[in-house]
Amino acid sequence: MIAALFLAAAVHAVAPTGAVVVRGEVPQVLVVAGDVLVEGHVTGNVAVVLGDVVLGPGGRVDGDLVVLGGSVQGSGTVCGKTWVVGGRAPAGVTSWAWALARLGLWLVASFLCVALWPRAVRTCAGALEKNTLLSAVAALGFLLLWLAVAVAVGVTVRGGLALFLWGGLAVTFLGLKAVGLVGLAWVIGGRLRVWLPLSLRGEIPRTGVAMAGLVLFSWLPVVGMPFWVVVNLLGLGGVWLGLVLGWPLWQVAGGKASLRS
Repeated sequence: MIAALFLAAAVHAVAPTGAVVVRGEVPQVLVVAGDVLVEGHVTGNVAVVLGDVVLGPGGRVDGDLVVLGGSVQGSGTVCGKTWVVGGRAPAGVTSWAWALARLGLWLVASFLCVALWPRAVRTCAGALEKNTLLSAVAALGFLLLWLAVAVAVGVTVRGGLALFLWGGLAVTFLGLKAVGLVGLAWVIGGRLRVWLPLSLRGEIPRTGVAMAGLVLFSWLPVVGMPFWVVVNLLGLGGVWLGLVLGWPLWQVAGGKASLRS
């Protein structure tokens, strides 16, 4: 509850139609699925998920700056730590080279997840197949919970410990996202199995083919980015729902209920 209050107090915007411009003095900035232009003074931390941060010449952030799925630009001042997991091509790298590298990374992630954590992938896939709509709802709940915890860390913890905890949250988010997307690719690959050559019908290759299709479709102009957001939400919801339904306490409770009946 306390984390939810922190979230409600700190959120500036979710999926804004334009960049969020920060002028004057504000305590905290949290923007989801949008860009931020800092022209004023932020006395606390700035956290941006799926967006870019532009620090104007007079922009100043006294706390830490955390960007997940975006980039940081501009000549403004950040007094604390800056931690970026970029969603843009690094400087000097062409867009095509970055796109191919991204495709390769997701194919490697697909192989590793199915090879090392097959049970987690299949559990996520089962949740997606049986409860697709519920998976989308679960994704929104997970994002709210994750953001609430991230904001609570920013409000209550200072210094290097906050950066360490944010790093842990980011790794958790990216790990669940990877397993969730691979689970979705596993479901699609299973549907495509009868149409694929015999050499690609195995669990790992057909999942890789489906993952490649998802990534390639996300490159399309206009529809690619919304499509990628939707499949990410479904994947997150599937893995979150799979974890909840597969939790040992729930399984034990379900077993006791069946014995009583």
